[in-house]
Amino acid sequence: MGRPRRITDEQIDDAARQTFLEHGATAPVSRIAEKLGVSHAAVLQRVGSKEQLLLRAARPGVPGIIASLEQPPPRTGRAARLEQLLHDLLEFHERILPGIVMLRSTGRPTSAKAGEPPTLVLRARLVRWLKRAGVPGARAAAVAEGLLGAIEARCFNAYLGGESFVAPDSRRFLRSLVTGLVPELHERKRP
Repeated sequence: MGRPRRITDEQIDDAARQTFLEHGATAPVSRIAEKLGVSHAAVLQRVGSKEQLLLRAARPGVPGIIASLEQPPPRTGRAARLEQLLHDLLEFHERILPGIVMLRSTGRPTSAKAGEPPTLVLRARLVRWLKRAGVPGARAAAVAEGLLGAIEARCFNAYLGGESFVAPDSRRFLRSLVTGLVPELHERKRP
């Protein structure tokens, strides 16, 4: 008999996320183990319980975008940098939304009890980034809320209604948001 297959925590989380989103919160752990090519017991030994596996797979973690938002805005190209940050946030929301919806439908909490929910952390970091980019304080908070609200609404509409519910070009959508909500980040062209 060969050595047992080694699997990473990320592989476990990915397989669990796919299985729970496809089959619901009642999907058996054996289905996840089958995807991974390991035993049901091996999965539970790594994660503790089915409940812990479900919460781990469906709850949003704090994304790498946090580190990006900690970087100071560039001196030039601030609007383009903000568009890229928003694109990363859009991808994060697209990834976490299905799990949040599934957890809410089962009555489970959508974030871990310790610490702030990732969405609040992201808002606070985006406000700070906008202030450092030159957007005044109270306005920075309103702009961050508008930008993130638009991203969350886009992701929610796409999740519920499919691609036909949102414009197909995410980059154009984000560029329009930045142009409309944060015009002060665009460099002025000299005559």
